[in-house]
Amino acid sequence: MKKLTGLVGGALVAASFAMPAKADTLRFAVGFPSGAPIEAAQKYAEAVKELTNNKHRVRIFELSLLSHSEMSEGINKGLADVGYLLTAYSPSDYPFSNLGADMSMSVALNDQIPEKEGMAYSGAMLEYIMLNCSECLEEFKKNNQVYTGVVSTPVYTMFCNSPVDTVEELKGKRIRISGAPWARWAREFGAQPVALPIGEAYEALSQGVVDCTFFSATELTNFNLIEVVKNIVTDIPGGLYAAGGAATLNKTKWDKFSAAEKEALLKAGSVMTSEVTYRYQKQAMDDLEKARQKGINVMKADPELLKKSHEFISKDLAYIPEFYAQEYKLDPARMKDLSGTMSKLVDKWSDIVAKADIKSAEDLQKLYWDEVYSKIDVDKYGN
Repeated sequence: MKKLTGLVGGALVAASFAMPAKADTLRFAVGFPSGAPIEAAQKYAEAVKELTNNKHRVRIFELSLLSHSEMSEGINKGLADVGYLLTAYSPSDYPFSNLGADMSMSVALNDQIPEKEGMAYSGAMLEYIMLNCSECLEEFKKNNQVYTGVVSTPVYTMFCNSPVDTVEELKGKRIRISGAPWARWAREFGAQPVALPIGEAYEALSQGVVDCTFFSATELTNFNLIEVVKNIVTDIPGGLYAAGGAATLNKTKWDKFSAAEKEALLKAGSVMTSEVTYRYQKQAMDDLEKARQKGINVMKADPELLKKSHEFISKDLAYIPEFYAQEYKLDPARMKDLSGTMSKLVDKWSDIVAKADIKSAEDLQKLYWDEVYSKIDVDKYGN
């Protein structure tokens, strides 16, 4: 069994490639116009070029080639060789993977890692999908895809037109949500969840189609929401978006790679994961400061609302495996087992991140590599 070597040995991996006459170009579709996903994709492209000794290069398609809703099928059909895949857009295709992602509200109950929640959750999702959930890898395979890196945002805050920070003020509000846990949270407080593509949030807020939306602070600049948002509540609803693969490869393309090429692309995947996670967190902190400077009202939730929110999250986490079993006709015992595994991994990674001295994306990449990627059998992965 061939396990992966460290990224420090990347030069050795690159040396195993003969210098190509002409580099093969991988098309990387990213459904964002700017911000952390694009910056991370650029680092991914550099890593692929270096680790394959220029045999493979990456061309990034920003907000073109494939939209978020087209990404899964587009990677499947080979319209893109690599894609920034958000699996929540195709829920019936990825129930096992999305189960782990939908438990992200658990980070709201842990104050051990403030402003590093996404770093811990990325690690937990990597370990869950790559090492503990064979069904997760199988559902990517069924979609002709190979998972090599996670999507993970900072924690979700609430952007609103008017101040909404109490239980009473939430009642009747129309809130754009990003997934089932946030829809249930909204209903718990008498609000109306509204499903809208991320690209329509600006117009929906500016025209009053919705009163609020749940986003990480990074979308203030990624989608220019800083121009229309007037109020931000930073500690509700909590949770984060982790449903997807930041560098999901077309499996037909993957199958043609040598073992050395696959190892290089997994290493590049670890770079993509660490870069997008680290940059997202830094951007979130920077964007909140920009919001304050612009005069946007940045506030905390009323203590009673925060207390009731935490009570709901605890109850909902126990419901999630039941929901997935019913919604997708899956084995209830297996879903409960997997949710238990994910819960333990979140605790594990919260401890790891709390104790680690993370000052750069490179520090984070080493954590992910040592704990997860280095344990992958490259000869079997993706088969």
